[in-house]
Amino acid sequence: MKLSKKLGQHFLRDRNILRKEVKTAGVKDRIVLEIGSGDGRLTEEILNGGAKKVYAVEKDSRFAEQLREKFAGEDRIEVLESDFLKMGVPDDVEIILGNIPYYISSGIIFGLKDLNIKNAVLIVQKEFAEKMVARAGESNYGRLSVTSQLLFDVALIQKVPKHLFTPPPKVDSAMIVLKPKGIRLTETEENLIRTLFQHKNKKIRNSLPKAGTKWADKRPRELTPEEVLALIKTYSENSTAS
Repeated sequence: MKLSKKLGQHFLRDRNILRKEVKTAGVKDRIVLEIGSGDGRLTEEILNGGAKKVYAVEKDSRFAEQLREKFAGEDRIEVLESDFLKMGVPDDVEIILGNIPYYISSGIIFGLKDLNIKNAVLIVQKEFAEKMVARAGESNYGRLSVTSQLLFDVALIQKVPKHLFTPPPKVDSAMIVLKPKGIRLTETEENLIRTLFQHKNKKIRNSLPKAGTKWADKRPRELTPEEVLALIKTYSENSTAS
């Protein structure tokens, strides 16, 4: 079938990397949800890895039907023809896997933050993965870095070259592991982080004048995620007091 550019369909053909995803996630005897199952090549490896059950989520009706045919008779799999960003994730899901479309990576990552899962192993755009694990002071450190690291233990496992996909995307990818920390950010806190990093090179007093003297002359790009969290909590307290 012709792959859809609109849906960001690029299928990873390297079986060794597919197996590494499964091994890294630790799917044996676990209930797994796969985002964007496509033609079922990762799905096969998840089943081979001993998953207790697999929810195969596929938005494209053509591939959803192909998955039903391919795994007919396999009682461990349930094909969900749906958009991951709009569906309700089953409560029993423990692990999430997927080679996810670049254009919705942020939506998917932050869609995981409220789920009670053990971990997620995803393949995303390499530049996006590098931003997620960037440290304070690095040029690509920003809002994505801070929010990701506050919500998850994040690890970049390996680069996945673009030539290993069909069709090849324009950029390389990377495999990441996310383990939720159980931290929840309020909408106000998320908005404050966004405000801070819109001007990450400017002194904090310019963006958040009520942040307090401790933070006034610092710049957002210099602060660790933990310091950012302490800052926005101080700001919220000062704003409430005034």
